[in-house]
Amino acid sequence: MTDYEIRRIGPDEAGPVADTVRAALLGGAISDEDAEWGRQTWAEGRFLAAFEGDRCIGHVGSFDGDSTVPGGARLRTAGVTRVGVLPTHTRRGLLTTLMTRLLDQEHEAGSVVATLWASETAIYGRFGFGHASNTQSIAIDAAAARPLSSAPIGSTRLLDRSELDDVVPALYDRVARWRPGSMSRQAWMWDRSLKAAREPASRNTSPGAYVAVHSDARGVDDGYVHYEVSWTPRRAGKIVGTGTVHDLWAADARTETELWRYLLGIDLVATWHGEAQPVDEATRHVLADGRAYGITQRFDELWLRILDVDAALSARRYGPANESVVIGVADERFAANTGAWRISASGATRADAEPDVVVDIATLSATYLGGMPWSELRDAGIVSADAPVVLLDALFVEHPGPYCGTEF
Repeated sequence: MTDYEIRRIGPDEAGPVADTVRAALLGGAISDEDAEWGRQTWAEGRFLAAFEGDRCIGHVGSFDGDSTVPGGARLRTAGVTRVGVLPTHTRRGLLTTLMTRLLDQEHEAGSVVATLWASETAIYGRFGFGHASNTQSIAIDAAAARPLSSAPIGSTRLLDRSELDDVVPALYDRVARWRPGSMSRQAWMWDRSLKAAREPASRNTSPGAYVAVHSDARGVDDGYVHYEVSWTPRRAGKIVGTGTVHDLWAADARTETELWRYLLGIDLVATWHGEAQPVDEATRHVLADGRAYGITQRFDELWLRILDVDAALSARRYGPANESVVIGVADERFAANTGAWRISASGATRADAEPDVVVDIATLSATYLGGMPWSELRDAGIVSADAPVVLLDALFVEHPGPYCGTEF
């Protein structure tokens, strides 16, 4: 392969580097407007690019943040993003070199875990990432879903555009972080996600973007939903309203249902679509007709890589099992992560004992947030057939399960 240089980059080099990432991910060159808007995002992370002469041929990056783990602790997290190699330079080891350097960098910086959303799922297992959470796309027939069987509580109001920045990020931080996998959101993430709701529609036929906030019986805000509504042509010239949920968070499952109650009661909207909803969303159980809640696709969401096994295992809670289990871990990249840990209801400690099960770092990472049962991995042949999976599931599996809900 032609010689190349790998180095850190700053915001001034973001445009050409962004073009490389977009080419790798089937996009076109970035516009001047988008490049200027995105300059802030490139200033707030750590980015490594490979250059062949003056041209960027590959890139990886990460953002600092924190992720919630079972029990509520928040761990320093490297949010891996903007991974791509030009199609002219793939399958030559460049991505492996870039990703290895990035993980070394994040390990040295003190990140406990690294997470990402994968454009191609076959890539990341070799770097120690495990498939840690799922989401699903849904479509709800509004008429068939009504009325909900649960009694309504509290009230819901629409935010004015001028209120969005003051209300929504703070509300997210207060009510959303109970889910394992939920993560901190930087200012640029809110700039991107709320952009449509901030701006007036350009013409009468444009979709409308709104944020509704739910308050409990005391008048305390306890959830919000960011959604979009529009008219959609149908056969024979008939048009119907459709809605899309972009972001829905609440302090508990009951409040999530109240937000859905509000949405399903909006006149003229025949079908509601959820782009990436939790797989264990409770609302489906209180619809008038359960078949009104259709799952159109289920897919992997968060991929996680433990960078510091000691810190990660000691930070999360475990289920109320009466016995302990010793897990042996092998990590080819970071020697300190290779060893044995005793897991019990009271926590995790290093162990000088024969492991009951031995796994690689990707497998441990997949189970870490509590959404990937050990029993499923045993049935798939990933975990040994004699592994004590009943005990492992009792210790690790979380209800409700992990959900990130933040693309980065």
